[in-house]
Amino acid sequence: MPFFSVIIPTYNRAEILTRALNSILNQSFSDWELIIVDDGSNDNTKEIVQVFLKDFRIKYYLQENQGVCTARNLGSEKSTGIYIAFLDSDDYVSETWLIDFYNEIQKSNADIVRCKTLINNISENEDQDLLSGNFAVKKDLFLEVGKYDPNLKFGENTELKWRLEERKGIFSYISKFNFFYDNDLTSNTDKKKENQIEFTYYVLSKHQNLFKKNKRWAQLVYQIAGVNCMQLGRKKEGRNLIWKGYFSNPKHIKSLFRAIKYSVNKA
Repeated sequence: MPFFSVIIPTYNRAEILTRALNSILNQSFSDWELIIVDDGSNDNTKEIVQVFLKDFRIKYYLQENQGVCTARNLGSEKSTGIYIAFLDSDDYVSETWLIDFYNEIQKSNADIVRCKTLINNISENEDQDLLSGNFAVKKDLFLEVGKYDPNLKFGENTELKWRLEERKGIFSYISKFNFFYDNDLTSNTDKKKENQIEFTYYVLSKHQNLFKKNKRWAQLVYQIAGVNCMQLGRKKEGRNLIWKGYFSNPKHIKSLFRAIKYSVNKA
């Protein structure tokens, strides 16, 4: 049984997948297995992966295209490690990614351990969010909370974090930049906004009790979705969401100013 199962979902990224795979092969910590889940690629992903299957620690699974969350979940079901670490196929990690996770787990007995992230080679001031690549989670806990929610096309790591926190998972943090995240700034931003709006309606229904307890979270989720609606031209819906955000936590004055701003601004 390996200590870590690294799961890499991929879809039509044959031209860049090798970088992610090599970053795992170059780990200074060797007690790992790598599970590649091909989410129905129609490029030459399978041929690229075949070269790496000479390493007995690497396994490859092909599924019909069902989305990244389903691919990650399949990888977790096939895994045999004590902890799971996810990595998307267009990102990569440092050579000490796993050994630093391992050392922190031995020290703190954490259920979830995070490292710092460089996004497009730029340091982020806050690394509180989970991203696929900046954390490792105890497999038993990941399965216990229900894995990734396959209904989500946006914010799936944030929603997973909420469930891990509800289950009182022990979090720990490594103050090292071990994860390198490539954010595609040319991707369809309108589609991302639409996915975020769908995320809002879905999680507000799924996590009603959570948002009753944490009104600030509810406010942020409402108002971010509202601003996205405004930018997509869905102005009535946007203003409604922004005001709902304010009334969910009326003590937060900045949210009132935001609601007034978008109510006055008819553009």
